[in-house]
Parts: sequence; C-alpha cells; structure tokens
Amino acid sequence: ALPIFSCLIKDSKTREILMTANVDFAVPEWVHSEIRKHLKLIAKKADVSVIELEHFMEELFQVVHTTPFEEYQPYIDDAHNIIGEVDKDDVPFIAVALALGVDAIWTNDRHFDEQNRFTVLRTHDLFEML
Repeated sequence: ALPIFSCLIKDSKTREILMTANVDFAVPEWVHSEIRKHLKLIAKKADVSVIELEHFMEELFQVVHTTPFEEYQPYIDDAHNIIGEVDKDDVPFIAVALALGVDAIWTNDRHFDEQNRFTVLRTHDLFEML
C-alpha cells in the first residue's frame, strides 16, 4: 500500500519515517483526492475522528510535497514506458520521480522491482537509515 495511507491508518515505522526523516518525500496531487474520497474509511480504520484525521493530514502534508499535475504531466509517457505495462496506476508516481529527478522510490510494491530506472527502497530500508 501507498506509504501515505499506511501512515494515516496507524502509528508505525512508516509514520515515523515520514514525520522524522531528513528526506524529501513527494506524491502526485491526486493523492489528496484519493484520501478525501476514503476519509471516513481511513478514519474508521485509524480509530480517530474525521476531524482528527484532517488535522494529522495537515501536519503530514507539511513534510510531504504535493506535486501538481502540471509538473509531472510532461513525464507521463516516459513513466508509462517504465512501469505502465506492469501497473498503470503507478505511472503518476514514476512521472513525479522523473519530474523531480530523484534516484529512488519508496514503495513496498514488489512489481517496482520489474523496472530498472529507480532504486526501490522498502520501509525497512528507510527505517534502518534513520
């Protein structure tokens, strides 16, 4: 699952990494609408109120950069060539990585191992770096 969703649902290594690591994190802007679409469900799973979850989201998005579509849109075709045949839902994440010129992507999704453009960092890799 996307680390952002994991972080919202429970206090975990993922949350600790996002909130304390001296690393820049970025997500495509549509992540906000996805979270909003599932806000009640996420709040229920996290055992918090929607208001508490919204407050935490404000904190979280102080440290996680939201990348506007206009910034990563020029990279969509290249991103599709990298990961689109494996999972088209991951194209925006690869496009953001291309737009920002990063070397690594944080994901626990094993299918990212099928691409060779970015180093894949798992949660345990980042946790060990703290």
